[in-house]
Amino acid sequence: MFGRKKKEQAAERHVAAEQTNLPLDDLMTRLVAQELPLLDSKDRTELYQVLKDYEGPQITSQEELPQRIREILGL
Repeated sequence: MFGRKKKEQAAERHVAAEQTNLPLDDLMTRLVAQELPLLDSKDRTELYQVLKDYEGPQITSQEELPQRIREILGL
């Protein structure tokens, strides 16, 4: 507007996702968090336990999620 250049938008930052202690990257943390309200307490507890017990590289895609989590989330 008024001939001024728009400032480039900074990359989106999701502080809540950055503050977690999960084996998930930022995007996967947000995707899983969006699904949590849809789960019942038993499945949610199991999902938390699977993530807590997970020992491996950081998960960066749905395909890398442990099989049990994919089953719980219906992926």
